[in-house]
Amino acid sequence: VKRDESPRRRIMNTKNMKKSDSPSVISRHRGTKRGNLASRFWSVAVDAFAGRAEDLGYLTYITKNLVLLPIGEDRSKFAASIKRLNEDHTGHYLVWNLTPTDKRLFETRDFDEQVLDVRDFPEYIPSMHFTFSVCNMIRYWLKQDALNIAVILYQDGLGLPNVDMETMTINIESRVAFLVSAYLAYSGETKDAREGLERVVELRDECSSVFVPSLTLYYSYIDDIRLHGFSNTEPLMLDCIFVHTVPMFVDSGSCRPVLEVLCNGEKVELKAQYTDIRDPKFTSFNSKDEIMVFESLNALLWGDVVITCCHVRHGFVKQEANRINRQAPEKARRSQLEKVPIFRICFHTGFLSRGGQMQRLKKEDLDFACEYSNNPASHNNMVALSSEFKVDLILAPASEEKSAEVQMENRPGVEDFIFPSDFSGLIGMSEMHTVRPSNEYLFLLSEYLRLQREQNPKRADVNEKVRAWVLKRCNNRLDPAISLLEKMPQLHDELVRMEDRLYIMGFPWKYGKTPKNKGMEDAIRKLREEMGEKFLVWNLSGEDKFDYSTLDHQVVSYDLDESIPGLSLMLKLCHGMRYWLSLDKQHVVVLLYNEYEDLSKRRYMLLNGRTRAALVYSCFKALDQFNKDLEMFGSAMSPNNDASRVSAQAALDDFAMKRNISRDEIDDMRTKPSFKRLVNDFDVNIKAGLFNTKPLVLHRLFLHRSNQGVQDTNSNLIFEVMVDARTQREVKGCRPIMEIHNNSNLVYSTLRAGIAPVFVDSREGEVIKFHFTGSDGRAGVTVLGDVTITCYHVVLKKDLLEESLPGLGDAEYNDETVDKDIIFRYTFNTGFVHPGPFRLHRSDLDILPAALVPPDMTVDVVANESSEVVDKFEEEELSLIFRCDNCLQDLSALHAIDPDPRLVEVLEERDVPPKVAAFALQRTNNDVERAYQIHTLFKEEDEEEGGE
Repeated sequence: VKRDESPRRRIMNTKNMKKSDSPSVISRHRGTKRGNLASRFWSVAVDAFAGRAEDLGYLTYITKNLVLLPIGEDRSKFAASIKRLNEDHTGHYLVWNLTPTDKRLFETRDFDEQVLDVRDFPEYIPSMHFTFSVCNMIRYWLKQDALNIAVILYQDGLGLPNVDMETMTINIESRVAFLVSAYLAYSGETKDAREGLERVVELRDECSSVFVPSLTLYYSYIDDIRLHGFSNTEPLMLDCIFVHTVPMFVDSGSCRPVLEVLCNGEKVELKAQYTDIRDPKFTSFNSKDEIMVFESLNALLWGDVVITCCHVRHGFVKQEANRINRQAPEKARRSQLEKVPIFRICFHTGFLSRGGQMQRLKKEDLDFACEYSNNPASHNNMVALSSEFKVDLILAPASEEKSAEVQMENRPGVEDFIFPSDFSGLIGMSEMHTVRPSNEYLFLLSEYLRLQREQNPKRADVNEKVRAWVLKRCNNRLDPAISLLEKMPQLHDELVRMEDRLYIMGFPWKYGKTPKNKGMEDAIRKLREEMGEKFLVWNLSGEDKFDYSTLDHQVVSYDLDESIPGLSLMLKLCHGMRYWLSLDKQHVVVLLYNEYEDLSKRRYMLLNGRTRAALVYSCFKALDQFNKDLEMFGSAMSPNNDASRVSAQAALDDFAMKRNISRDEIDDMRTKPSFKRLVNDFDVNIKAGLFNTKPLVLHRLFLHRSNQGVQDTNSNLIFEVMVDARTQREVKGCRPIMEIHNNSNLVYSTLRAGIAPVFVDSREGEVIKFHFTGSDGRAGVTVLGDVTITCYHVVLKKDLLEESLPGLGDAEYNDETVDKDIIFRYTFNTGFVHPGPFRLHRSDLDILPAALVPPDMTVDVVANESSEVVDKFEEEELSLIFRCDNCLQDLSALHAIDPDPRLVEVLEERDVPPKVAAFALQRTNNDVERAYQIHTLFKEEDEEEGGE
């Protein structure tokens, strides 16, 4: 079996790992700029969201919506915490209870019965499945209302050992910190799990730090799964385990090892000779042996795996016999451990490579083993492990029969739980809720919904589990439950009707994998059963494509990933939708967007799926209403005639109401400068048209800073701290470059222009200047249409910095060698900009919330009108009336099916126009006879306008 040396596909990559590098060992940063900034920011957050810290009791606000509540020894302080929670967040909090449910340490009525009992909270490292399930439930709960908060309740673990060798458990504080850090990274509150842990340790000042190799690995899993997904989705077989060198014990001359393998919390059956010292084939090892071998294990592994090896003491068999004969209390406390842990390995099969492989783990990679000394065993050193101690896992691909067992037992796939739907989040909370719904009220609620459907046949049915949830949430009060139900979005049926012939589907998926959840299966089944061949899906996620076979491949994909889409692209997209609906009165448009927000893209300020859907829907509705008015009034209607006009701004509120999105979320969309500008330009274009149809020439840009000379501030473009090689003093500032895109094409880049980026000291100069040159070397960059100006801070990639290559200098800065952080971004359309210089304020610019940008920063752009002549710019680029040939061509180019060129020629021979032939074949999945039958449906020529 070949040893897998790929760092990402190894269980542990110890090439450069040190104990101090573990994310679970966090310095407090006391007295440093970093610590002071973090403390200052979060103390302000606590004051803003919860008042003075001394009044909070045990409450710790990690974010304004996520709170930790440990149950400490001071019961009065705990009671004060509950009182404060009820005063500040009554009706808006939900408690995740991590304490044992058999011996409650609190009364659920103190929390108004709004308690979720998280049963079987792992006593070691929370599994990936458990962690992401909790993260999804918290995410779903918090997005229902901006005032909602999630409370993590657990028994205080301060003062307890970090790792309990007797019970082989990790301190509750470390497990909770892992869970919270995972959520902060999952939700985008922090850039990664390590930063999340730093925040938890900073706020929970007494939080203990613990180094456990497997915990370190799982912190990296949280980030790796968000950035790369799984490298393996198939089960593996654990064939053999080789343990190099034999551990020695002070009370025994031999080692009697037993194995335990858990897979997703369930014990895997192994041969008795490896699990029971009473078995005749059980083998002991002594110091003369060089290796301990566990062979022919045949253990099927998938998902989260825990492998534990323990040494059994001499008295274990006698103690077991006494326990069986009831001669000793079953739970009596022994003075010595019955089993002494040798090592433990925790990993997830999704991060290994497929097929046969060997995974070697050194002593420092193994839980428990890493803590044992190399010195000989003594009374002060109960267990001795050589520095050469290591473990080899021999893994083989699972047979087809074994792999089928995983599916036959209806277990979730190793990747399915990462992107669960809202429905699964609600169901998870409902199953954990301590309130039991009244059967009588469940019946009355179902009757109420039945009557509602009789009055409105288009109203969708509500899943039984959703009905149970609203009763639990309202403590079995019927009227509040009905009110809550009316406000909730349709969860189980993810196909939401927005207009008579416009629907929206939102699902989470990633890495080209087909999204799998019950909501999507039901939505697609309803789509195919009720609409047959009359639907066409607009995938608004662009590059995020997957197997469209479940949608009969009737999908067109628009790439809206690059920042804010331009006005011309939005019109083209809306025209395509209107063209499709105009072909047949039964045609339906379905907007499909990705609910999963790729957090790795957040630093580039890209739109998430829901924002894209809101933008497309609002623009389409405004344009559609304009054209309906035009059809009604004909030439008598002028652009300034309001008629029954619906603006894109107003349509956003309509989208929020129909999708049950909070006002805060819609307002957050509106406050993004580029989003706000695009929606406003769309409305202005409908109402008044363009006021500039000529190109602009961008000559220079001046970035005016402020607060220069102020040290340790977060408002003076400090993106990097470096040491000046000449003066050896610490320098703070940024290394800015500029990029300009015109209609999604890069037309200028500081790096590509051969200009070396210069580090700008925060204490020097108030103005940063940029001069633009075209590709032909002439001064100025000519732009027309949609324009994006982005200012980046660049730094050489970490691996280049670490290599310290000879001669590394300015020449090495290029697109391949740098990492970029956005300082600001500005998008506009030249049709709505007057020629001449213009000034931009901070409120006009897209800036990340955490960006270190002065509040009074301004940007001056020097531009003038170009002498170039552009014919029919308004008609061809930003026309409000679609052209059939253009729409047909666009839909065909973006369709998931590639038309067979030979079949296109066959249809051309039968007098079918080429564009029509191609799209007809795409609509019929290259069925030439069906394509010929429906080809007359697709118009290629524009019809005469009735009013003209």
